[in-house]
Amino acid sequence: MTQVATATPDTPDMGLAARVVNVFFAPRKAYEAVAARPRVLGVMAVVIVVMMAAQFLFLSTDVGRNAALNQQLDTMKAFGITVTDEMVQRMEAGMENARLTGPLAVGAFVPIIGAAVAGLLLAIFTVISGGGVTYKQVFSVVIHSNLIAALALLFTLPIAYAREELVSPARLSVFFPMLDDSGFFYQLLNTIDLFHVWSVINLSIGMAVLYKRRTGGVAAVLFAVYSVIVLIIAIVRA
Repeated sequence: MTQVATATPDTPDMGLAARVVNVFFAPRKAYEAVAARPRVLGVMAVVIVVMMAAQFLFLSTDVGRNAALNQQLDTMKAFGITVTDEMVQRMEAGMENARLTGPLAVGAFVPIIGAAVAGLLLAIFTVISGGGVTYKQVFSVVIHSNLIAALALLFTLPIAYAREELVSPARLSVFFPMLDDSGFFYQLLNTIDLFHVWSVINLSIGMAVLYKRRTGGVAAVLFAVYSVIVLIIAIVRA
């Protein structure tokens, strides 16, 4: 049975390195420290530097740029966008600067998306559980959980380089190669990524610590939201 999480000002202080390690190996302990003393800048810097460096190295290669271009084209086609030769030429020209624009976009989007997600979570769980939790605490938990995304990038990009294809090897669809890749079930599995699942579980632990609720109940809410997003993407792509 999952225990109700607690966080008090008496929780021992935890340095940046310890929080980074514990997010992966002892997330409840890490988030108890974060809840008691919410800090963002250090871990945000770690997430951004890791992601930017990984993107820069990958997009500095011809293989990386071609893989990124092909992924963009496939995504556009999957969403019903008609891709013209002129559009392809513009995108190819843009890829020349991708090793700079890609990492810069990541550096900008991490705090922006983190802030938006934190605001949404604060609104949802304030309605469900009441007040008592600050935006700073939720934002800090969200940014710490982004360490999973940074690790996913470090795992994915070397494999993408070897395969010359920018597709996550952690998708559930890789376990069902016999399925028709144009079918709904394949697209559903293709949208579910094991790193995303891990990230939702990790974030659930953090939110459970903040709101002093059972992790299972919080995870049910977050996975419900995740399921809706996955279903919408799968329906559009199928």
